[in-house]
Amino acid sequence: MSARPPGHSTAEWDAIIVGAGPAGSALARRLRPRYRVLLLDRPQARAAGAARIGESLPGAARVLLQRLGIYDRFLAQGHAERGASVSQWDQDTPTWFDPVRDPHGLGWHLDRVRFDADLRAAAVAAGAALVDQVRHLKVSAMGGRWRVDLACLGQAGAAPSVRTYEAPVLVDATGRSMTAARQLGLVRHGQDRLICLYAHLPPDERDEDQATRICADTNGWWYSARVPSGKRVLAFHLDGDDAELKSLRDPARLLAKSHRHPLFAGIRPATMDFPVRAQPAGGGGLDPDALAALPEGFFAIGDAMLAFDPIASQGLFNALATAESAAHAIERYIDGVDDARVRYLEEMRAVAARYHQHLGETYAAVTRYSQERFWRRRTSWRAGAGEIASPI
Repeated sequence: MSARPPGHSTAEWDAIIVGAGPAGSALARRLRPRYRVLLLDRPQARAAGAARIGESLPGAARVLLQRLGIYDRFLAQGHAERGASVSQWDQDTPTWFDPVRDPHGLGWHLDRVRFDADLRAAAVAAGAALVDQVRHLKVSAMGGRWRVDLACLGQAGAAPSVRTYEAPVLVDATGRSMTAARQLGLVRHGQDRLICLYAHLPPDERDEDQATRICADTNGWWYSARVPSGKRVLAFHLDGDDAELKSLRDPARLLAKSHRHPLFAGIRPATMDFPVRAQPAGGGGLDPDALAALPEGFFAIGDAMLAFDPIASQGLFNALATAESAAHAIERYIDGVDDARVRYLEEMRAVAARYHQHLGETYAAVTRYSQERFWRRRTSWRAGAGEIASPI
């Protein structure tokens, strides 16, 4: 679904958001109808057949979905309620956690393709204009405004069309790629080269387990859960320079390694006909001081601002939460409040500090493998920085 703006526009937008994933779409939905919002994204055709790793939302996300006015719509999408979680982190005895004890209520395992598409559609339904055929773009600041020059894919083999847009607010919501922020000279800090190897296992009729399973290993950690499609996600997180990385791209070897742990020994896919994919998973974020030095009106949200290590299980929640925070800041900025971005960045510093503290405590809790390289790297801290130090 696309609402296409005119090809050339220099004055009609209040905010340009680069990236129509969950963070960008949530922000666009949140800013409408008060502001004129342009949402830019790459072609989405690939998403329909793409296998996305199973992700989840905690019960605390309910309030954010309600503020977006999409909670009932979200419930109708068929996402699965999360069951209990069981882990073998620093001991062989499994530790169970029942989500009914969570004061925010049950969370959900998501159909990510459906979730992303529906959130994007909700932004368009609210009146955001979407250009979703962006091939490449260039951002710059000119006279107190932000300019975006972009080339879009043409129709049926036609040459790409060139478009120019301007607005007082520019938002990077492009995730870990940080497409706009990198063009402005910003870099990601505190990022380790964690890699997630994952597979969607063919459904097993005997598999009725609804629990989320997590287990520490000598050179990484495991995650598994059933997703709404009925398939089971099996994921292993390890260092990008681990000698075992290449061999574990073989489905049989990945499954065999997981079976060394009793918590995963019962996972038996119906067939071995499935690919093992790899994606970067390391955390890290922008330096708020560096972002504050840029011309006014530039914001970053979601993974572009702060990417979470998957062990935190907060990536999607962070996308929605930072979109809500940025919406408040952008409203104040457009209304002429001088410290709007300063306050937003202070909030992001506080979020990062809590995240790094929790992350350090989580990895440090695995004492049985404390001398293994993977775990040593994640318990070595930069003096005074509060960030994971990785020599990779």
